[in-house]
Amino acid sequence: MKMEDRRSRMEDRGWRIAIFYLLSSIFVLGLVLVVAAAAGCGKRGDPRAPELAMPETIRDLKAHAEGRGIALTWSRPMQYIDGKELRDLAGFVIFRKELSKSCPDCPAPYRERATVNVEDQEKFMKKKQFRFVDQELTPQTTYRYRVFSRLMDDSLSDPSNDVEAGWKP
Repeated sequence: MKMEDRRSRMEDRGWRIAIFYLLSSIFVLGLVLVVAAAAGCGKRGDPRAPELAMPETIRDLKAHAEGRGIALTWSRPMQYIDGKELRDLAGFVIFRKELSKSCPDCPAPYRERATVNVEDQEKFMKKKQFRFVDQELTPQTTYRYRVFSRLMDDSLSDPSNDVEAGWKP
């Protein structure tokens, strides 16, 4: 075999190897792009109107006087208004107003009384009932309460049903 033939074969083999690596690289790059496209662009779902991303309203707030104060109980909202599962419940904000003895129908502002945090977001079993006992009370006074659900972004739901309880120790 001549030297020229040997060189020609080696050059031909070198080109084949170079083309093989080039095509392999293009294939791997294409595969990476397909996987990235299939994974999505960070979109978690179809956009929703903000008013639909509110938790359902608490409708079963109850209040009663007990030995230590006025106990409030309510159920955990499980879904948004549009029916999707509620996943970002951060807590509840409790508002209270004192009803005037001399004028129970006169307008009085609600004031924030307390916050109850939800600490079971990552748990399999979530708490279904919540309870708060108001102990900062004045004897012979009637109070009206309402509760709002609070999401992780600090937005609030519509207010719960109003409940009244008197403190007469």
